[in-house]
Amino acid sequence: MPLARLEVPDLEHGLREKLIRADRLRPGDRAAHSTTIYGVSLSGDMTDTVLGHAGNGYPDASIELDELTRVSLPWAGLEAVIGDVVDHHGDPVGVSPRTMVQNLVERFGALGLAPVLGFEYEVWVFEADAGRDLPLPARLARAGAMSDLVAELARRMAAIGHPLSAVRSEVHAGFIEVSIAHGPALHAADGAARARRYLAELCAERDLIASFMAKPFGGREGAAGHVHASLERDGVNLFAGGELTAEAAGFVAGLVDSLPDLTLMFNPHVNSFKRIDPRMWVPTSASWGYDDRRAACRVVLRPDASARVEHRRGGADANPYVSASAVLAGGIDGLERDLALPQPRLPSRRTVPVSLGAAIAAFEDSSFVDRLLPRRFAEAFAATRRAELARYRAWLDENITPFELARHVERA
Repeated sequence: MPLARLEVPDLEHGLREKLIRADRLRPGDRAAHSTTIYGVSLSGDMTDTVLGHAGNGYPDASIELDELTRVSLPWAGLEAVIGDVVDHHGDPVGVSPRTMVQNLVERFGALGLAPVLGFEYEVWVFEADAGRDLPLPARLARAGAMSDLVAELARRMAAIGHPLSAVRSEVHAGFIEVSIAHGPALHAADGAARARRYLAELCAERDLIASFMAKPFGGREGAAGHVHASLERDGVNLFAGGELTAEAAGFVAGLVDSLPDLTLMFNPHVNSFKRIDPRMWVPTSASWGYDDRRAACRVVLRPDASARVEHRRGGADANPYVSASAVLAGGIDGLERDLALPQPRLPSRRTVPVSLGAAIAAFEDSSFVDRLLPRRFAEAFAATRRAELARYRAWLDENITPFELARHVERA
């Protein structure tokens, strides 16, 4: 029986997959998926959201297929297509981060602008250790395994129309940076989400583990998930040239202004904040600069399509649709409100959250979130983040940490 792969955006991974009979996933068909998709954590814990909760019995939702995303996966022998959750009338449900990207792109279109995005992820690749019961796999992958892995990933991404623009080794063995070619915002976000899933699956085929954890090792740099952005009008890059255009400046001003409110969308987990360290070129303030990797927003002025702003706050653990929405929402707000760009490297007077709890509070108290993001998304996203923090605190209450043992066993 031929199968096809349905890929549905969630609030954690980016995409969740479901294999369905191919004759039930044809163009024009509607699929179904449980509304629990927006409440499932990375480890499988469940949080009630506005769509799926104990009160309504976690019903199925309809999935509308986006035929522009239908691709053949020759290595798997099946087709894949991305679908978004809609209600039974076909209207968006207001929670999907992918739909949020679409809606923000339309707001740019009303101004005659088209946002262009590119994603880069730093990834740890471990050798799987069969039967292990350890927090981390025993060894990072060796160079020989990595080169063949990267070549195969490049072939697979090119086959689905999302070519890689670069892959490079970082300072540690088994630590790589993968850059997906830039493109129209929604297309780029789809490519980033697929690259993450397909790399994880490719690693699993080879007894390897791809980890997008922001900070698996203390004392080392963490894994970033940067978003590169530019604006086009009639196909012309408004960041290209020797200085920022008015539109580009307004876009960057919006990114800087919105970062305190939207930190949660770039750093969604407890571990995310352990990566934040200015010594590792991870920004701690809402700031921008020309080709300055210490700033949250690094503006790269070049005469061609590579001119852009790089948003450097996000970790590799950020959902690409969510981080894309944060960049687009900040940028469009800067344009619509005609925000003035502060001086380079001048930090915002507003504090950028330094913990998950502070980021949740800033997100929930934000008038920006109320104005720019769908209410149902904001409620569901905040609810899942609160649950993440509560589970971490419960774990701390129930477990004795290595710090406590080292400090007190022989000294107390």
